[in-house]
Amino acid sequence: MASNVFVSFRFSDGLDYKNKLVEKFDELDYTINKSEDEDRSNMSEDTIQKYLYEKLEDCSLTVVVLTPNAINYNTKQVFDIETWSNKNVYDDWLYDELRYSLEDRTGNRTNGVIALYTPEAKSYVISAETDEVTTINDFENLVRKNMLNVKKAYKYCPTEGRWNSAKDNYISLVAFDDFMGNPKYYIDSALEKRNRTDQFDLVKRMKP
Repeated sequence: MASNVFVSFRFSDGLDYKNKLVEKFDELDYTINKSEDEDRSNMSEDTIQKYLYEKLEDCSLTVVVLTPNAINYNTKQVFDIETWSNKNVYDDWLYDELRYSLEDRTGNRTNGVIALYTPEAKSYVISAETDEVTTINDFENLVRKNMLNVKKAYKYCPTEGRWNSAKDNYISLVAFDDFMGNPKYYIDSALEKRNRTDQFDLVKRMKP
């Protein structure tokens, strides 16, 4: 039985990539529950949560498309009555889509997640690359917070300071074109890790 897939993308520069994914998933007979470019300015936090819970319902996999405009999250200032001062909070669909995908709740346990970086975004996420080793930048995104996060007892790569890209990251970082060439491999890997979330130190929220 095919898994339901939620595609999280930045509308401003990710729409073409989302459409390519939809075509690919259609070939594989996967059901797509796409994210949307909705105006959230008049939505309360509860409304946003309810909306995304409904979008994510029955999904087992979230695919995040990392384009240049999707690397960093949008923020806004709100007044904090406890500290009586302004503070920054995230005001971004991509942040909410991923954090709710990582939640373990009634009706939808933690999703498997794959992050696909586009050619234009490669320099934002990859600092060096050889045939054997890829060095990842430390970028402020929930994707990055859930990489290199396997618990020590379950680490697949025995070398100190190195991690297996498929098994030692809860969220695997994959080149968009590599995924398109062999989507089933990456999907199966993400869904396998979904069944052992207790082996990872998952980060489900960030602070700006």
